[in-house]
Amino acid sequence: MASLGEILRAQRERKGIVLVQAADDTRIRLKFLRALEDGDHNALPGAVYTKGFLRNYAEYLDLDPQDLMAAYNAERGVTVEPVRTFEPIRPILRRNLIMTPSVLVPAFVLAGVAFFVAYLYYQFTAFAVPPRIEVLDPPSDTIAQSADYVVRGRTVPEGRVTVRVFPGPETFNVRPAPDGTFSVSILLRPGANHVEVEVLDAAGKVSRQARAIRYEVAQSTVEETAPQLIVEQPSNGGTFTNAPVTVSGRVARVVTSVLVNGSPVSVGSDGRFTVTVNFTSGPQTVRVIARTATGGEVQETRAVSVSYSSAIVTVRIKGGNAWILATVDGSQAPNTNRVYSDGQTLSFTGKEVKVRTGNAATTFLTYNGQDLGPMGDPGLVTERTFTAQ
Repeated sequence: MASLGEILRAQRERKGIVLVQAADDTRIRLKFLRALEDGDHNALPGAVYTKGFLRNYAEYLDLDPQDLMAAYNAERGVTVEPVRTFEPIRPILRRNLIMTPSVLVPAFVLAGVAFFVAYLYYQFTAFAVPPRIEVLDPPSDTIAQSADYVVRGRTVPEGRVTVRVFPGPETFNVRPAPDGTFSVSILLRPGANHVEVEVLDAAGKVSRQARAIRYEVAQSTVEETAPQLIVEQPSNGGTFTNAPVTVSGRVARVVTSVLVNGSPVSVGSDGRFTVTVNFTSGPQTVRVIARTATGGEVQETRAVSVSYSSAIVTVRIKGGNAWILATVDGSQAPNTNRVYSDGQTLSFTGKEVKVRTGNAATTFLTYNGQDLGPMGDPGLVTERTFTAQ
C-alpha cells in the first residue's frame, strides 16, 4: 500500500500543483507540507496541529480526510485507549461522616477524572473545532443592482479572512477588527458571481461560507456612455520587489471619477493619471475603474506579484507632532532623533528597522505594504522593530 506521503504527493502532482503554491493556498507552512509528503514525522508539530494541517490539506487536494487520518494514525502507531470505568461508590449509612481512606481515595479519583475530562474538552474546543464565521451581508444569495458591493461578516478576532470572487478569481485578505467584524469592497461582474469567505485561525483550522450574488445591469447603461480607459502600468503578470506598484494610464473621454482598488485618484486635464499602491507580499490584483456622469463604467484589472527582501517601513505623522528616532541595521538613521510636525512622512529600508516615537497616537506605520495604523495611545513612548521577511 502507498504511504500517506506518497498519496498526498501523487494527488498534488496529479492536479499540477507545486508545493509552494499549495503552501500559499492552504496557509500551511511549506516545511510542514514537505514533512507530510516525506513522512518526516519528527519535523511536524504536535499531533493536534498535524491532524488539523492534514485535514485542511486533504480538503484542498479533494481527498477523504477520514481515510488520510486513518493512514496517519496507522503510520504513527496510534491506538485508542480503552475507556476507563469506575464502580459506583455505595453510600455509607452512618450517623456521622468519617473521613477514612475508603472515602478520600474515590473522591480524589473522581476529581482527577473530572479535571482530565475538562482538560480534554478544552483541548478539543481550542484545537479541533473550526473557527466560527458568519457572513452578515449578504445574509443569503442575493441580486445586486450595483457593481460595487461590500461583503461584511464576523469571525474570531485573531483569524485571517480571505474573500475570493469568481469568475476571476479576485482575492482579498483582511484582518478582523478587535470585535471580530470585517468588511471588504468587491466589484461584481454582470451575471452570476460566486463569493467565498474563508477564515484561518492561529491553529491552522479553516471555516468557509459562500454566497451567490447576481449583478443585473440596469437597462439604461449602454455601451456609448462608457468611458475609454487605457492602463499603461503595471503590465499584467508584472513582478515588484521592495517597491510599491505604480498604476498609470489615461482616459479618452471626460469622466467623473477614476478608482484604483476602490480609492479615487486625480485625473489631469490631459486625461492622464498616476498613483502608487502599497501591497503586501504575494500575488495581488490591481483594479482600475473609470466612470462618467451618465452612469457609464469601464474597468481594467492587472495581476501582479509583490515580494520583499528587506524591511521597508513608512512613518506618517498625523494629528499632531511626534519625536522620532529610527535605527537601520544598527545605525541611527540620518535626520532622526528630533520632532516631526503633522503631515510629514519618513521611509526606512534595511534588514532590521527600529522606530521609536514619543507620541504613539500620531505615529502611523506601514510595513512592507501593510498598514499597521497608529503605534499606540496619545503621549505613549513606543518602539517597534521590523525585520526582512
